[in-house]
Amino acid sequence: MQGQDGRSVAVIGSGVAGLTAAYLLSARYRVTMYEADARLGGHAHTHMVDGGDGRMTPVDTAFLVHNDRTYPTLCRLFDELGIATQESDMSMSVRAGDLEYAGALGVKGLFACRQSLRPRYLLMLAEILRFHRAAARLLREDVGDDLETLDGFLRRHRFSSYFVEYFITPLVAAVWSCAGDDALRYPARYLFVFLDHHGMLSVFGSPTWRTVSGGSATYVHAIAARLDEVKTGTPVRALRRTPDGVVVQAADGPPRSFDAAVVAVHPDQALLLLDEPTPWERAVLGAIPYSTNYAQLHTDESVLPRHRRARASWNYLVTPGREHVVVSYDISRLMRLNGSRRFVVTLGGHDWVDPSSVLAEMTYSHPLYTPESVAAQRLLPTLDDDRVVFAGAYHGWGFHEDGAVSGVRAARRLGADWPAVPDREAVLTC
Repeated sequence: MQGQDGRSVAVIGSGVAGLTAAYLLSARYRVTMYEADARLGGHAHTHMVDGGDGRMTPVDTAFLVHNDRTYPTLCRLFDELGIATQESDMSMSVRAGDLEYAGALGVKGLFACRQSLRPRYLLMLAEILRFHRAAARLLREDVGDDLETLDGFLRRHRFSSYFVEYFITPLVAAVWSCAGDDALRYPARYLFVFLDHHGMLSVFGSPTWRTVSGGSATYVHAIAARLDEVKTGTPVRALRRTPDGVVVQAADGPPRSFDAAVVAVHPDQALLLLDEPTPWERAVLGAIPYSTNYAQLHTDESVLPRHRRARASWNYLVTPGREHVVVSYDISRLMRLNGSRRFVVTLGGHDWVDPSSVLAEMTYSHPLYTPESVAAQRLLPTLDDDRVVFAGAYHGWGFHEDGAVSGVRAARRLGADWPAVPDREAVLTC
């Protein structure tokens, strides 16, 4: 779609950050989007599968849920695009040998099996309340240790190993799709701000979660249709600054000149495509690591808790060692799918999922947060100039809202603002 002036902008990467930036930039400039993969969307990944009745069903496998309270930017984007959403079930279970329990499902979920009556499990439930109080107290302190890790916090407050193993490690590892050891290295204060923001430092107060009706690809396609040029399967080999703008060298042809570029890929990928990254860019972007998870879309329900009262939307499986995460998302439950087949996405479960049940295999990457990476994150705005700006969910907590917010900031840095609207009219389905 022709912008309002003659300037041109290249957007490299079509995850939520790149899409949001491109959407806003397209109102003023000519936008060309480059995507290395054959599809757009990044973690907005919708598969069309047989629901069991012969009809094709849209199934999301990465970005799954959002809410009005803590995803305001994403919700505004959906509203403007006319994207319908519906309520979702947001609950989590833990399965560890004979122990199975689920949170957010009431007493039946917490006491789903006989092992729930063991004294150490009952003590763990009491420790959850103590953890909520201790974390909230840390956030109230005017001066705190931003370098203290979750592990250090738990040791300082003498939480039991049972609590660590069967509650807090599964919670953090499942939310950020990371290994247990990585979860314990998370900066405590930074983590608690997130948990408090999402109503997770109390038994009550969680927001109402929603999912995109028809799959998250609906918003991806809606934005792509508004852009002047979209190039999928076209990796960018190099991005070079010039006195007048930038030059993009893509895999599909000769170099092309643009007035500016939004680099909306992971930080390690950004460093690879920058023709001459500065020492400062190397220092900041190089300090933000990612973890890679192997994911499977399948129909094998054996990875879910055996006790149906313990089954939840997110189901964490405690396995020997903490080298990788094994968590299964009950997509049928999350997306309110009514077909005869139950769809599940499992991260890290290649040894647990029946190969004959696998419908698709994917690889997803998520930012890892350490005191060092959080310190580097605060320096990201210093990398932007009037020719090259950076965007991505790694600018925040690593979620879809964070990517959308960074896309808005990138577009604003290049002169495309998002005018305020007086009222919000959400498109909802029952």
